[in-house]
Amino acid sequence: MDKSFLKGLAALDLLAQSEGPVGVTQLARAMGITPSNAHRLLQALVATDFARPVGARGGYEATLKLWRLGARTVARLDVKAIAAPHLARLMAEAQETANLSVLDGHHMVYVDRVETDVYFRAYNQIGGQYPLHCTGTGKVLLAYADDAVQAMALTDLRPFTPRTIVDPAKLMAELERIRAEGIATTMSEFREGIASVAAPVIGAHGRVVAALGVSGPLSRLKPARMRLLRDMVRTTSARVSRLLGAPGPES
Repeated sequence: MDKSFLKGLAALDLLAQSEGPVGVTQLARAMGITPSNAHRLLQALVATDFARPVGARGGYEATLKLWRLGARTVARLDVKAIAAPHLARLMAEAQETANLSVLDGHHMVYVDRVETDVYFRAYNQIGGQYPLHCTGTGKVLLAYADDAVQAMALTDLRPFTPRTIVDPAKLMAELERIRAEGIATTMSEFREGIASVAAPVIGAHGRVVAALGVSGPLSRLKPARMRLLRDMVRTTSARVSRLLGAPGPES
């Protein structure tokens, strides 16, 4: 195990728990290392935005980056627990597999899934990374992602089927439509013969924290049924968002 990495974590832990700024000498004494090594650790934490220098006496304190990372993790755990019964209800109403996904870097990850027992169903692996540009929940997450994530996605529009959107301008227009309508659909864009409908899940601060939806075979998901699924998915996402603290009317 990398000792420098472990020392960096120990230094960050000490800064986070300190009630005030920590100086180089103080950190060195607390960790049992030389002042020069303590200075290098602090500079590494500053370079990665985990710490910042404060005051005129050469002290350092932890930034909110650690809190932001922790908050994202907690939000993921919260949304999965809160969404679980509503995902099950959505599956029962739609009679199609219901999924819950979150953004993971430049991909999306399924964090929960409730499968229908109807013959021939869509299957997605929990914990597996999937592309953003051609999956239902992935499109939702991409539509509300920051510019950096969208820019990266546009550089890797891999064609999974003949219907995958691989033109950047067309994808950006699709993302704009998703933001306007609050719903995303796919038709054989990631897997042949599979369609999906998805909507955003919004957290307490008004940001999209996840996406939920249903997926199934095109043989069952005809246009009229897709319209019904859009309403079901919208209602479910609004219900989960409200439970997470997002403002909105009762549904």
